[in-house]
Amino acid sequence: MQCYRKLLVLGLLVSSSIANANQVVEPGITPEQAVQMANDKGWFDGLNLSGKNEATPKDVEQFIENAQQQLQDITHKTLSESEALTKPSSISFMFVSLSMPRASLIDAFKNAAASGTTVYINGMFDGDKNILDTMARLQAMTQDMVVKPTVKFGPSWFKLYQVNRVPALVYDDSKIQIKMIGMTQMDFFTEKVATVKKTTDFGAYGATFPVEERSLVEQIKQRMSQMDWEQKQRDATKGYWEKRPRYNLTLASTNNTFYIDATVQIQRDVVNRAGVVLAKAGDKFNPLAQMPDAYLGLYIVDPTDALQLAWLDKYKDQFDYRDQIIVTRLDDRNGWEQLGDLRKRYKRDIYLLEKELITKFAIKAVPSVVSVEKNYIKVREFNVRK
Repeated sequence: MQCYRKLLVLGLLVSSSIANANQVVEPGITPEQAVQMANDKGWFDGLNLSGKNEATPKDVEQFIENAQQQLQDITHKTLSESEALTKPSSISFMFVSLSMPRASLIDAFKNAAASGTTVYINGMFDGDKNILDTMARLQAMTQDMVVKPTVKFGPSWFKLYQVNRVPALVYDDSKIQIKMIGMTQMDFFTEKVATVKKTTDFGAYGATFPVEERSLVEQIKQRMSQMDWEQKQRDATKGYWEKRPRYNLTLASTNNTFYIDATVQIQRDVVNRAGVVLAKAGDKFNPLAQMPDAYLGLYIVDPTDALQLAWLDKYKDQFDYRDQIIVTRLDDRNGWEQLGDLRKRYKRDIYLLEKELITKFAIKAVPSVVSVEKNYIKVREFNVRK
């Protein structure tokens, strides 16, 4: 029973934690909207996009810095052509380009699908606005095929195997590398591979065409270098506060205090795997009684009211490091600046009020202070107009 109670205490404290009052987080910048989707689908097999950028700056002052850092992460780390290259997961693979005649390209896809060979392209086709445009074009070519080929972006492999003309077939078993261009028949290529035991370039066995598409690495680098990060900042922050839900609580008209009983009741028997009943339905207990050192300090205010801020100023030198300041709203036009000013004024993070806290602690008026007293949750409302 004691173990079970400890678990429930932990659960209550976690659910009641101020972490539920989410800090302000701007949406991350994704320079190429389709990049992540393509990465998830495995289209970046040869690109080595190893990192996921999850910039979550606390306020607009850090927005540009994080966006620029993300740019550096992509261009200098995950897209670095100087990064050590590994070989594709398969032993044999095919390279193509849209420079090939449509009939030849479709024939290459059919041969690749029949043999289970992965096909690589170097980058987005000329005129395509994003990766999804290129993938849609490839899918249109293969939509009538019963067995569809696996087509992926592989700019790193084009560079590694020095593929400048297509179609091209490559065999690499980590010991030897064999290349043939002008050919998409895998059976023929496999027979030729069996005749050699060292790295070999068979040359052209048919018509070849130049690789028209630039490396996807370079395409993304170029697009990102042309981005207006200042505009990205404005777009991401514009209208943010107007769109946020508002919780315009009543202004406290009197000094009022009420208490919330933290006692919980078990709804059904809790039994462990050994069949031991840890708690019976109907049992009641107060989690706060199990943790006499439990702490809660929430200061809930409307920062657009100067009198409420003046009231909050009186506590500045008394704040415990665990105390949290929660604001009901911010100015529609100058919310970011106001948020930054509040952080500087009180030298701590500022949180936005969420509906869950209003419900959990029965918040009805501001300013309010939520704390713990004698195993109860204590809520105090203050009349700042006196």
